[in-house]
Amino acid sequence: MMNIVLCASDNYTMPCGVTICSICENNRDKNINFYIITDKYFSENHKMQLRGVISKYPLKSIEFIIVSDEKIDQFIKYENHWWTRHVFYRLLAADLLPSFINKTLYLDCDIIVRHSLDKLWETDLTNKAIGCVPDGMEGIIEYYNRLEYTSEKGYFNSGVLLINLAYWRNNNISNKFAKFIYEHGEKIKYPDQDVLNAVLKDCKLILPLTYNFQSTFLYKNNFRSFDYTKYKNQINATYEDPIILHLSGVRPWISGRMAHPYQQEFFRYRALTIWKDEPLWPCNYTLKKKCIDKLRPILSKIGICNVIESPYDSKYQLKQQSQK
Repeated sequence: MMNIVLCASDNYTMPCGVTICSICENNRDKNINFYIITDKYFSENHKMQLRGVISKYPLKSIEFIIVSDEKIDQFIKYENHWWTRHVFYRLLAADLLPSFINKTLYLDCDIIVRHSLDKLWETDLTNKAIGCVPDGMEGIIEYYNRLEYTSEKGYFNSGVLLINLAYWRNNNISNKFAKFIYEHGEKIKYPDQDVLNAVLKDCKLILPLTYNFQSTFLYKNNFRSFDYTKYKNQINATYEDPIILHLSGVRPWISGRMAHPYQQEFFRYRALTIWKDEPLWPCNYTLKKKCIDKLRPILSKIGICNVIESPYDSKYQLKQQSQK
């Protein structure tokens, strides 16, 4: 039995449903329990929609875990326009999931699963808190100076986490998260990700990039913030056919955002859901931001500024799968 966790707000029902659809399409013969961690505002209609996503796939179930405002208020105080309390739910996974579950796979809702998750799920996590993939911005030295540990330990992305729940419970990891936030809250810039990296820096297992192939791995060299020579072979072996595609920082369902070279994978799976004809969400950029984005490529082409239109390297092309 595979246990998969997603954290969603009422507003993010559609992206969550598309992620779930991609998992089911490519893991049809697997027993999968989906746990959706959310709040009391998640509507019954949206719960029905997510149940509808899995209804056409055998061996799949879904359960909603409701987190009270009081529980999160006591656990974490850090919250703003960009980082809502929902990002912190994954830090409470060991407390929120049933005690008989000793392992879970956590996935963000901007993820498309393109192949079987069997090999990832069977990864041995003995004496490790998590299995994780390096972050595409791990080369930024400010991260390590801010969190006060050396860059040799690395910085991972929190969008895909294979979690050893037994280890978390036996080592009081949730309490360690809370302690770090209480003592070092002023250092936190990327809420859940900073906390996870700081607390679990010595008890993580690094996984291949194919299990969390982020947008930044497709950047041109002058835009990269990681050691390309370190990951060059993995990127070259993975970019055509990653197992888990993470559309990090892109949000293809919002109009006016920068186009991702692989964003059609999102629409491919959305087309299999009830949201297939849903219009793109309106962009909430300010007027100033919208004007700058429209002017940048024009100014770049005529040589007035050196800002290029897109950071993505055009050589990266996704190998298309046959429709199941």
